[in-house]
Amino acid sequence: SLAGDPDGRSAGHWIRKFSMKRGFRGKSKSTENLSASTENLPIKPSMFGATLEDVMALQKESHPDNHLPWVLSLLAEKVVFFGGYSTEGIFRVPGDIDKVSALKTSLDNGEFLQEFPTTDAPVCASLLKEWLRELYDPVITNDLYQKCLENCEHAKFCESILKELPAINRLVVAFVIRFLQGFLEEETVRKTKMTADNLAMIFAPNLLRCPSTDLQVAMDNSKWEMTFVRTLINTLDTSYMEGVV
Repeated sequence: SLAGDPDGRSAGHWIRKFSMKRGFRGKSKSTENLSASTENLPIKPSMFGATLEDVMALQKESHPDNHLPWVLSLLAEKVVFFGGYSTEGIFRVPGDIDKVSALKTSLDNGEFLQEFPTTDAPVCASLLKEWLRELYDPVITNDLYQKCLENCEHAKFCESILKELPAINRLVVAFVIRFLQGFLEEETVRKTKMTADNLAMIFAPNLLRCPSTDLQVAMDNSKWEMTFVRTLINTLDTSYMEGVV
């Protein structure tokens, strides 16, 4: 039953999570279907809700030397710069929703070049998660989803799965995992109260997306999604990502 979630989360949590995930994908598709009738309107493409390939194409002129989506690199940098390593509940406690929305608009419109719109680490952390969650396709592609769950406790196999991802997806996953590994220093964990388990629970639904439309299946799979991400956080060698932006 829904009330028997081993992680202690309520049925309401799962219904909201599932509805948001499915609802967003529907919205993306309807927007796509309207493209023919709106192609002549002066609408600036968004860095949110696009595919990774589209995001990289959008930044080709403004950030020609970047190997990663600049919005991801920037938000990760700001989380740390604004004190994320010493913020209790970072990533778990959401940032102010109005400030998150304002920051999202500013980044999309390029209004942050003179002065960054916030100095709040949780706001940057929330938008980073939102960017990942709103990608049109999940960072870890659906064709590898079941394989991730079936081998989620085996470090070498988890690493080998990443090698099957498209190049840009692989870079994004490695960047996110390296970023999260930075929060595992003993002193940092003492301040943030965020262990590898906590980080994995928060980020699993932002990296993996259950393809099933069955709420019970999605709930059951969440444990293995979390285990997969935790294995990556604890074991993946991300040293080769040093300095990559």
